[in-house]
Amino acid sequence: MTAPLIMCSKSRWLPPVRREHAWCELAVAHGHPVTFIEAPSDIRKLRSMGTRRWMAGVVAPESRVGDETVCVRRRSTVTPGHVNRVASAIDARLLGRVLRTTTSEFVGGALVCCWPWDWPATQKAPVRRRIFDMADDWGELMPGRRDRFADLYARIAAEADEIIVVNPSLVQRFPGRGPLVIRNGVSEIMLTASSTTPDARTLLYVGTLTPRFDSSLMKAVMSRLTDWRLELVGACMYPGLGEAPAGELRELLSLGPRVTWHGPVARTDLVDALDRATVAIIPNRPERSLGQDSMKLYDYAARGRPIVSTRWSESLGEEGPPGLRLASSADEFVAAILDAAQEPVEWAAQRRGWAHANTWRRRWAQWSAAVFGTPPTDVADGIKAAAPDRTGRRAQALSPSAPASWQA
Repeated sequence: MTAPLIMCSKSRWLPPVRREHAWCELAVAHGHPVTFIEAPSDIRKLRSMGTRRWMAGVVAPESRVGDETVCVRRRSTVTPGHVNRVASAIDARLLGRVLRTTTSEFVGGALVCCWPWDWPATQKAPVRRRIFDMADDWGELMPGRRDRFADLYARIAAEADEIIVVNPSLVQRFPGRGPLVIRNGVSEIMLTASSTTPDARTLLYVGTLTPRFDSSLMKAVMSRLTDWRLELVGACMYPGLGEAPAGELRELLSLGPRVTWHGPVARTDLVDALDRATVAIIPNRPERSLGQDSMKLYDYAARGRPIVSTRWSESLGEEGPPGLRLASSADEFVAAILDAAQEPVEWAAQRRGWAHANTWRRRWAQWSAAVFGTPPTDVADGIKAAAPDRTGRRAQALSPSAPASWQA
């Protein structure tokens, strides 16, 4: 039997739009039994979920998804494990119980963990391999907790069978190890779905709304672009607020019907939202974006949308998709948006070509080899799996000739 995969996720199964969803979907396509353990519902969800349903999450009931291909286990916890050491210990004990009941039938499989504070719970899981797949620099995202996360990273470096990071800058977080750098990617549906004509003067942001999203910048931008609309697609995840928007986002939303927050959507609806956008944006705060490899770039490029971003990464201009425009101030952002709205139509095809060279399917051989401990012999779309990059250097992406990034 093909080795099972247990994904200890930082997300819910629905909507399936994140990195771990892509790996699970590909694992199923390659014959691996998959169990997806959702991010927990903490005590703040007790009232909305109801006591019985919330308590059921303590023992993590199972549910099947689609054609019986994925086993989803929902779970509950008292306080999010990232809050402090006590909360982490309680949450780890609850997660450990879930893992023991999940993995008892999957001895010999691989367990992938996405949150550092979940790692202690994996210690006694009866699996053959334990993997840490890191998509964010948690110590930088949560000020005041850097030392605690450094301790967790050191433990992961000592215990993990493999460490995978999304950005070369994260390599240094694991002393004594050479983590494997595997970037994010894009789903095939984003490249193959039929397209529609974009709306006039419409900006779109897709992604989780956190302190990383510069609401103040966008309020200033929208105050200048008085005949434009801004659509926000994604869940809120502000510290201490659960799923509610923070004050600065509420100020942006107070601009009225020109700014609309839709919440998270399924990938099929995301395609429609992207196609309606005149310009797609990434107004990230650089100080909150260390260690990032934005999935938005891949999705935006796959639909051919013009993209305007802040300079949240020093290498963004070199590594981003063709025609990416970079700006820092509100005035620069406005100028870049207006320029993007008038760009040559052929640039869209060049961005789509860049996205085609960066699909999840092309990443699968290297990721699965690291997770299951097998040689990366798969071939996707005629491209052999790249040798593991353990030096922190980014593998060269295949892309057509394309316009250089535009600097505001």
